[in-house]
Amino acid sequence: MAVILATLVSAGCGPRTDDHPPARPHEPPSIILVLIDALRRDHVGLYGYPKPTTPFIDALGHNGVIFDDALSQAPETLNSTASLFTSRRFPFLLRGVEHGEIPGVAPERRDQWARTPRLAAANLTVAEVLASAGYETVALFNNPHHHPSSGFDQGFATARLLDRDFDQAYARIDSMTEAFLDWHEDREPDRPYFAYLHLMDPHNPYRPPEAYRELFPPGHGRHLYVNGRPVESFTTTDLETMTALYDAEIRFLDDGLGSLVAELGNRGDFDNTIIVITADHGEELMDHAGLGHGKTVELEQLRIPLVMAGGPVDSADGTRIESLVRNLDLAPTIVDLAGIEVPGDFQGASLMPLIRGTDTTLGPPRISYAWFARLRSLSSSEWHCTSDLQSGVFKLYHRTTDPRGITNVASEHPEVAELCRSELHRLEAEGAEARRRAETLKAIETGGGLPPESDEVLEQLKALGYLD
Repeated sequence: MAVILATLVSAGCGPRTDDHPPARPHEPPSIILVLIDALRRDHVGLYGYPKPTTPFIDALGHNGVIFDDALSQAPETLNSTASLFTSRRFPFLLRGVEHGEIPGVAPERRDQWARTPRLAAANLTVAEVLASAGYETVALFNNPHHHPSSGFDQGFATARLLDRDFDQAYARIDSMTEAFLDWHEDREPDRPYFAYLHLMDPHNPYRPPEAYRELFPPGHGRHLYVNGRPVESFTTTDLETMTALYDAEIRFLDDGLGSLVAELGNRGDFDNTIIVITADHGEELMDHAGLGHGKTVELEQLRIPLVMAGGPVDSADGTRIESLVRNLDLAPTIVDLAGIEVPGDFQGASLMPLIRGTDTTLGPPRISYAWFARLRSLSSSEWHCTSDLQSGVFKLYHRTTDPRGITNVASEHPEVAELCRSELHRLEAEGAEARRRAETLKAIETGGGLPPESDEVLEQLKALGYLD
């Protein structure tokens, strides 16, 4: 982290460290978890993208740890962040929860909103573990899935869904920076903290500031975003325009994130702070004839960036870890970084043995399971299989020779296909049991119903494409 801050100094925005003595090594580190909604792994410079989208994240990774094969547990926000917070393949989600009357909202929209699950209090979250160990905790959300009665505030002393910026579907990085720095100014200075910052700038609708449009010229195509297959008139020029706007959003966020870190450095807050940067899912740009996210479990929607730097994960020249890891593993890793015993409730594994180099495999061959609605997938470092429970369509890809997942080789490798089907069947039974338990929990946790949601939250969900 010191090298990164020195780079920022040379750019004229570096920290003043003369008034801040270095933290003692035995003090628990503060940890900032930055989740960037809908950030494709392969649009980050660290992973080979040739355009200048992420100079700050790249600098962070080159002085920390880069995970080359990190996967999400879902191609959309709610299930992905639920697994991240709880380190469970199947977090307890309360479905069909009564949200009360929503003034001015049509009955069919109320029904649709009521189908959005709530994170059950019976889950143990990473924030709860850290808070119980004395950490000050804060979560600043930008995605309306994390609304005030969503259950994602568990363990956070401060949890806030930021108001939308004018003419935007969400608060931009500037607003997030202001809100976090305001909180940081008032925090207890001698107490370690855990901060979760959910950033939305690369998420649809792609509306970068004009200066960033000039950096990534969008051309003359149309912004025809949809979660799924685009309209029939969608052209290559339209895709080029949307990709340029998406890249401009990423760069806008990256610059803002660099400014946020520089200001924290000015406050002397990086002597003993770890920063983790990742995403909840990727974004399809016609890789499998579609756009957006949440409609497939192909790898462009599941592969995510994962970078850590600071404290015990600092590295002089950047450490790259090739082993498959999951966002399921982040909660136990963060708890381990804090020097706390990893709870038995967590199903993921701490990545610290990989970071320390004491274990290069984390045990037997690792797999990552992902699910959303009727879709299921299973990934190893070599194979990726997908299953649609409704249509019965099953596909198997060989990741080593076909990293984009174009050719279905299930018939050529029947033994691998059968192993995938068998494991998916086992996990489906595990998921069904978790859903049955969640139904029991729902009766306990929601006896009085939840408070009604505001029209503002509903309008934000609609602007982001979550509601019709």
